[in-house]
Order: sequence, then C-alpha cells, then structure tokens
Amino acid sequence: MNTLLHSDVGLFLLRQNFDQESDWRSDNCYKFVFSVGGATNYQTNRQEMTMSQHQFLMFNPSEDHKQIAVDHSKFLVELDRQMLNELSSSIYNQPFEVQFASLVQFTNPVSQWTQFIIRHLKVLEDEPLMVKQSFLDHNLTSLSIILLNNAVSSHIPDINLSHYNVFNAPISKTLTALKDDYKSNWTLEDMAKVANLSKYQFAHVFKELIGISPYSWLQVYRLVRSQQLLKYTNLTILEIALECGFSSVNVYNRLFNMLYGKSPGHFRKIVR
Repeated sequence: MNTLLHSDVGLFLLRQNFDQESDWRSDNCYKFVFSVGGATNYQTNRQEMTMSQHQFLMFNPSEDHKQIAVDHSKFLVELDRQMLNELSSSIYNQPFEVQFASLVQFTNPVSQWTQFIIRHLKVLEDEPLMVKQSFLDHNLTSLSIILLNNAVSSHIPDINLSHYNVFNAPISKTLTALKDDYKSNWTLEDMAKVANLSKYQFAHVFKELIGISPYSWLQVYRLVRSQQLLKYTNLTILEIALECGFSSVNVYNRLFNMLYGKSPGHFRKIVR
C-alpha cells in the first residue's frame, strides 16, 4: 500500500515501494518517522540513528537530516509547526517552541496510534479523498498530543513509564528504579540485578525495546530532569550537571548539544 495524504495540519506518507534517499533535508515542520518493520536509518549533522521495529524519531523544524536506509515500509508524518505549538501551549502553558530530542524512542501509545492508522487507511482505501483527509486531520491532532505527552522534548518534566510494564515487566521495573535513584552511579550489573537478568541479556533486551542502551537512557533521564532546573532555578550549569548525576559539566554539555543542537546555557535563554 502506497499512500500520500495532505491536510490542513500535516502530511501523511506510507510507502512500501520507493527509492532510497540520500539528500539532506530541512523542513519547516515537525517530522515523525516510524519504523514499521526492519531497520530504519537516519542521520543529522550531530549523529546517526538506527531504529528497529515500532521505534520512532522526531525531527524539529529546520533541522538538517537525511534518510540513509529503510529496510521495510516508510512511515512518515509531517506535523504543522503552528498547530503543534498551540497544542503544547494549551497543555503545558509554556510560551517557547517545542524542541524534540534527537534520539531513537519507543512508547506504546505511539505504536498503537501508528498501527491504528495503517489498519484504518486500508479500510478507507476506496473512500473519497475528502473522507480520508477528514480522518487524517483528526488523527494528526491526536498524534501531536500523544507525542507532546510521551516523547522526550524540551517541555516534559518527566518521562512517562506507565506503558512499559505491558511489554516487559523486568525492564519496566528497572526503568522505575533508575528514575527513583537517577543521581546514583549505576553500573550495568546493578541495572541487570534489578531486572533479574544477566547483564548481557539485560543490555540486549533493553536496547531492543527502548531503542538506546540502558546507560544512555539514564543519561537522557538526567537531562530531562535538568531541564526543570534550567527553567526555574538560578543554579549554574555546573551545579545543575552535578545535581542531576552527571560526572562532569562537559559530559552534560555534550549530551545536551547532541539531543537538542544547543548548549544548556542557550536552552536556558530560550525558555526563560
């Protein structure tokens, strides 16, 4: 099934037969890319990222990126910049523009939404274009709300873990433990003990489900918690880095730049 639909709030593309792209892009919209099956590989000017099945990436407006390879269907949604930020303002009451983190992510609500769309577009295949566009308008707004509430971004005060227990109870237990004690100096062996798995099995299962390594997730969570301190306190960047469990301010700065393309100091100027 090859489908391309436009609406007032975005664009939807599902394509099974396509040429691999190699050109850099920079669009004035938010871009959601979902891996339907197999590996999907993208690159930004800061890093290269590979998604497995049911994982996704978000690209911010004017963010340079390019597709390197897609093993299966290409599932892509472009979301209107103004629409998404108006929704964000109504949910979080924060005046600055949303910035999604540049990393591979998985959340069950996003996966469920995507599978729902694929099923229903098959049902609507012979319906008039107006019917399909109406369906798209409603559901792209729903996707925007799901992403604002679940994807790692500049607006969230925490990471929602409620859906992980459905997929893997040991990993969910470990994520909760990491959240509760994120400032500690965790080792892979410590994490694996919480999950009651060998550290090699734990590392494999964790990355397969979450999309990044256990330690990378912990660092991302520390960064998410740091965002609140950047917004609402006068602590220095060094104090915030150490308060959130980073080994040094240099490590904190590098991760912040990799995920958002800006330093913590620049981020603080934008959000205050």
